[in-house]
This record gives sequence, C-alpha cells and structure tokens, in this order.
Amino acid sequence: MRVEKGKTVIAKGKVRIKGKAEVCGASISEFFTEKFVPIYCLEDCEIAVEGDYRVVEGCTIPESWKKLAKMDWEVLFLYGGVDVGKSTLATFLANKAGGCYILDLDIGQSELLHPGAMGYGFAKNCVNLSQAEYVNGYFVGVISPMGREAKCIRGVARLWKELKKLEGRKIVNTTGWVRGERALDYKLAKLEIISPDIVASFDETKPEGWDVYRVESGEVVERSREERAKIRMEKYKKELEGSKVVVVGRSKVSGRFFSGKRIVKDFIEEVLEVRVKEVRRGDDFLVIITEEKAEVDSSILKSLKMLYEVEDIYLVSEEEIRGLVVGVYKEERYLGLGVVKDLREDGLVIETRHTDFDRIALGEFGIGQGKEYMLRLP
Repeated sequence: MRVEKGKTVIAKGKVRIKGKAEVCGASISEFFTEKFVPIYCLEDCEIAVEGDYRVVEGCTIPESWKKLAKMDWEVLFLYGGVDVGKSTLATFLANKAGGCYILDLDIGQSELLHPGAMGYGFAKNCVNLSQAEYVNGYFVGVISPMGREAKCIRGVARLWKELKKLEGRKIVNTTGWVRGERALDYKLAKLEIISPDIVASFDETKPEGWDVYRVESGEVVERSREERAKIRMEKYKKELEGSKVVVVGRSKVSGRFFSGKRIVKDFIEEVLEVRVKEVRRGDDFLVIITEEKAEVDSSILKSLKMLYEVEDIYLVSEEEIRGLVVGVYKEERYLGLGVVKDLREDGLVIETRHTDFDRIALGEFGIGQGKEYMLRLP
C-alpha cells in the first residue's frame, strides 16, 4: 500500500518498507514483530504488511519522548503502570541514542527474556526489546514481585553490579506494579540501588528525592489479564523450541529443595492420609512430596510444625513438580528456561534447549494444560 508523508502505520507481523520512514526511531526497511510498532513516514512510502495494521494521521511518538532523547543522561529509569508504553519508549530512546543498554526488570512481561526472569542487553536499531543483544540475566522464578520483593531486589542488585561497569547509556525498564505502599517501596529500593540521573514517569507520581521527567503514553494497545497470560504462555513455548530432555543430578539443583535429611515417611503418610514419595527435614523446614496433589487442613500442618519444630512446611505433589519452571545457569551466566518433566531418585528430568550448564534454580510456578499455576517451595 502507498502511505503518504506524515502518516503513521501501526503494524505487527512481517513488514517491508520502500521509502524513508522511522520505526520506533530507527531506519529499518524489513522486519517481523509480534507486537504493534509505529512506522512514521518521512516521505511517501510503499509499505507491505503481512499481519494487522492501521494508518493514523501524524506522528504517534509524543513530543516528551523526543525531548527526552535529546536530554543529557547516562542512566534513565522508566516508571509507569501496565500498558503505558514503557518498552516502546525504551526502544525509541535506544534507537535515537545510536544504541544503549537495556535493563529489563519486568518479570511478568519481559521482552528481553521470558517471564520469571530479568536481564540486560544492548539495543540498537531494534523494532522492540526482544531484538536486543542479550548479555546476562537473573532467574527470579516468579511472575510478579508482590510478596517476593526481597528476591527480586537481589536480582536487581546483582545485575546492576555487572551493568554499571559497562560503558554506555543505560535504560531501566520496570514492572507495571505501581499501586500501593508496597509497590512504591519496591520502586524506591530499585532507585536506591541504581541511582538514575532521571526518572521518566508516565503518571503523576514523583518519588521524593529524584529528578522526575513526565512523559505521555504513545499509541498503546491495552491488554486484559487474560491476554497477558496468553502472551506469557506463548513466550514459554517459544523458549522451549528445539529443547532436549536432560537429567539433572540433585547436586546441581540450587536452593533448599533437596537439602536437609531424608526422614521416614510412614508417620507423615498416616497423618496426611495420602501416599508420600519423600520427606526431607532441613534446619527450619519440612518438605513433603506426595504422589498426588492433596488438600490438607491447616490445623494438621500446624501440628506437624510443632511436632518437628520447624517454621515452614512445603507440601508439593509429583504432579505439580512436573511442569515446574526452572532457570538454567552456566557459572554466573543465565542461559534461559527449563521445565521439569519428572522427579527421580537421582534428581530431576528437565526439558530445555540449554544443555551445557552446571546448575539450575527452581521457580515458584509451573506451566501445564495451557496455563500457569503457583507453587510454594523452599
């Protein structure tokens, strides 16, 4: 189709452009994208789209974004709710800067990695952040920071310790969790670690003690909770393409799940009235693995805590473990996602496309039957 100068095509799918145009601030003639991106025509263009699109008058990039691209900053922190355009702004700024590092902390809707992980990479002439050159990441194992703030902050601190040593401008993209006191405290903790030059905020919130620059949302597509969940499932599927089945010995599983001493299961089996595969007792916790998923009254678990003198009891079934999401590491480099297929005496059987690794970290959620489910593990 022919598109006149001064108009914007908002498209997703396979796109080919003949003529002078800007795609999120970059000059790109051919690309594929799974999310809508703006193509602003600087002259009359011929644009072919194999996918969805619409044409609008003028440029959809807000003036505040263009001004921000010209400002003097080394570290920029993006602040805003869900579906406001944080990732698009990060892409636009990286393209306009001729390339910069992106620290993607959005563990629910990460573009650089998969849900449940945060990481950083270098973005230049990108249509979206999924095209950035990946450097390293951190597996958090949850898809929302709520209730797991400390775990997420450890990941932020570790990644920033690496990234701050690298030369070049840096943009920090964050989650859309902004409502409530806990959300504010979580954002402030990240700000204290990163200490940005400017906080680019999509709302009226002004974190005290920080230089805040107000930006508007561009042309965004709001997604429902169900749509976001569907996108996450598609990302898991894509991450597992070309995967192989690998046996992971228990010594290669980080964390406390396989730590502690195995104890006799007969008494636990009798109390819970379910078949138990394994019971392990740590310093302050008990892990009970049942053959099938079981609903146990809280009073029984409370009594077991008192009897075994532990702070926590983790009750999980083999069925739930099959489907558990894991993070795969080689030394200090995060490689990507894996999914548990089976639990064996000598360890776990996982499915992953990353076969050269030395350890895995267990997540707190699994995937099965086309949806996510939560798990509570030590």
